[in-house]
Amino acid sequence: MNRFGLLINREVQTSKRDLSIYAATLFLILFVFETIQSFVTQYSYSGYSSAVYAGLFPNFLFFGGLIITSMAFAEDMFSKNGQQEWLMLPATSLEKFLAKGVLTAFVYPVALIAVFFLSSVITEPIQLLFFGNPVTLFNPFTRAMASQLALYWVWHSIFLLGSTYFHKGHFFKTVLSLGVIGIALGVLGLLFVKIVFSIKYGSSLRTFDVIFSFDSLLFQPARGAAGAFRVFSKVLYFVVLPLFCWVTAFFRVEEVQATDAV
Repeated sequence: MNRFGLLINREVQTSKRDLSIYAATLFLILFVFETIQSFVTQYSYSGYSSAVYAGLFPNFLFFGGLIITSMAFAEDMFSKNGQQEWLMLPATSLEKFLAKGVLTAFVYPVALIAVFFLSSVITEPIQLLFFGNPVTLFNPFTRAMASQLALYWVWHSIFLLGSTYFHKGHFFKTVLSLGVIGIALGVLGLLFVKIVFSIKYGSSLRTFDVIFSFDSLLFQPARGAAGAFRVFSKVLYFVVLPLFCWVTAFFRVEEVQATDAV
């Protein structure tokens, strides 16, 4: 356990400068957004919006977090010098993999929440002093926040797999792959619906007409199983898919270490 903690500390220390700049930039953006909103509210006599922090948080959680995740293994897996250094670390492959996974999956969201909250603690009294705005601190204990964190867990696992699979352009190639897979699944889903409706209405029904031809009686027998299917799909999406991506990413790391790094 002590060795795993040292690995976590190594990851933080090697990225400390970049993370500090990122946190400072984030604070500056939040401060500027709040100041602009306060200025506009003051001189346009419009209503004050208290959703600035809640509106900006998903952007930094998903875009910032997924970009950082996609670059997690860039140096250690696909740089010759980085490969050798990472291979020589006195730790198992699983520990080295989990160190990066835990930091990007769990530590990053917690640190981001802390930065948002501290920024609100510093920014809001200043806005109150100069503009008379009500103090609205960032509140992470909401249902919307829990949903965002759950979605981040799923998407993080996908981009974690992309970071171990692609040699360059990890983020953009992962997005492109997701787009291709999404289009393929959409086409397959449309064909499946076309087949189902053809059985009921006949083969003369055009493909895109099925969108406007939903008949509640067609799905009446399946309504009893809708609840079970909903639970199954959530387990598949929030549990099975992330675990599959983590396990696959780990074996990808093992493969690269056993071939390219030796």
